[in-house]
Amino acid sequence: MNTFLAKPLAFLKAHPKVDIAFLAVALLVFLTITLFNITNAGIWFDEAFSSYLIQFNYLDIVRYTATDVHPPLYYWTLKAWTELFGIGEFGLRSMSVFFAAATIVVSFFLARRLFGRKVALVSLLFLILSPMLVRYSDEARMYTMAAFIIVSATYVLVKAVESKQRRWWVFYGVLVALGMWTHYFTALAWLSHWAWRAWVTYRKGATSRQWAGKFFTKPWILAHIVAIGVFFPWLYFMAKQLGVVQAAGFWISPVGVDTPSNYLSNVFYYLDHGQAQSWLALAIITVIILVIVLIPKVYKSFTRSEKSNFILISAIAFVPPLLLFFTSLPPLRSSFVERYLIPAIIALMIFLAVVLVVGSKKWRPIYRALPILLIAGMMIFGITNVYKYGNYNKNTNFHIVTREVIKEVQVKGKPGEPIVANTPWNFYESVPYATNEHPIYFIDANNEYIYGSLDMLKDNDMHKIKDINAFAKSHPVIWYIGDALSGDIAPYDNSWVKLQTVTYFDPLMNNEPYRATQYRINAE
Repeated sequence: MNTFLAKPLAFLKAHPKVDIAFLAVALLVFLTITLFNITNAGIWFDEAFSSYLIQFNYLDIVRYTATDVHPPLYYWTLKAWTELFGIGEFGLRSMSVFFAAATIVVSFFLARRLFGRKVALVSLLFLILSPMLVRYSDEARMYTMAAFIIVSATYVLVKAVESKQRRWWVFYGVLVALGMWTHYFTALAWLSHWAWRAWVTYRKGATSRQWAGKFFTKPWILAHIVAIGVFFPWLYFMAKQLGVVQAAGFWISPVGVDTPSNYLSNVFYYLDHGQAQSWLALAIITVIILVIVLIPKVYKSFTRSEKSNFILISAIAFVPPLLLFFTSLPPLRSSFVERYLIPAIIALMIFLAVVLVVGSKKWRPIYRALPILLIAGMMIFGITNVYKYGNYNKNTNFHIVTREVIKEVQVKGKPGEPIVANTPWNFYESVPYATNEHPIYFIDANNEYIYGSLDMLKDNDMHKIKDINAFAKSHPVIWYIGDALSGDIAPYDNSWVKLQTVTYFDPLMNNEPYRATQYRINAE
């Protein structure tokens, strides 16, 4: 086996430019994995919010995101993207695939710059097979865009430190601000940069009195002045939104002793920890033990600069989940959601590659390959779970099949019969599938508009039924749609006459979570 591997390894060593070919093949594999699955699941609420918001102009997007929980840069970018690629499922989600692919490219060059070709190639394998990256590449949300900004900013930070040129520090500050304009929790990554810089400053032998001066250098201060300046127009709205979430609560479950294991089982398998049992659990435990054993050996083998690089990647991989965990403890409201940590997961893939490649230098090639193949196999299994679960919401334990029920209505209903959603949440998930034959509406009187995400519905009359009696004169037969595990969707008015009900049997949950009931409504 060693002889068999010797020739290809020697060829790779002698031809460094072949790395680009590996990168191209890896991207092709990643695009195949993601694009194959991109339209398999219907649009769920968060994506539907994105879809609805981008129909407004750029200034209105600012106005509506100012009362929601995320800043506007992603929505601006998505609006421009869909003007080129359309507002269907592919058009909405393909931008996330693009940013994920771009993130993989930058991550590859970052890993190669910091740790060499072998680490870069192994990290490339882990990245294209990462179940979490695959999952959120197929979602019309800002997670891969934020990851691209963070990885790019990390690369620029390394360049800034090495070159000491002011322009790289300015560029870094701009990227920090763009990250905040995309997702507030990119702040976790910026804090991991701070943690790394604090460690580097300490390792240089600075005394407590010298430390602050060596940490807050003029270039570092310049970068953050730029970042604050670029983000300043949105600072008030961020503070207001975070205050609302902390005061009023949110849908995110509290953290617990199972949070770390749940995080890791999702990283490797896209399964919650209770589902990762038997051999799946043993595989994760084996990887954890191996990594823990190898870390001291890896760290000791590094030069001073390599140690700094290792701490940088380690900080990005571990500081954000730790910070998110501790800031989710009482009295603060929980904010721990795995998808907020996609950038940390990308750094974790590079971290694993570093530990396995460097820590096994003296092993026989076949033994060096085994843990790499084990992790690759674990994540390939994870990709099958991504395909299986689709848009299943792990936070609410609910599988969204609105699209499938609407398709049943479109088959059984007559042209001209509108679909009316019974809640604004169901409306958001339904309206992307509206057609001329079956337009989709919601009833204004049903809504209290107490959340900022509903301001778009409150302020505009699009798809809104303000007078049900007037609506009934032109639409005497409607389909009333909503989620209900049993029975019909209760009518808005008891005078409505039921005609029929359609459902969709969900094989994943083994139930019928959504229904659409056809009613005859009479104007008074």
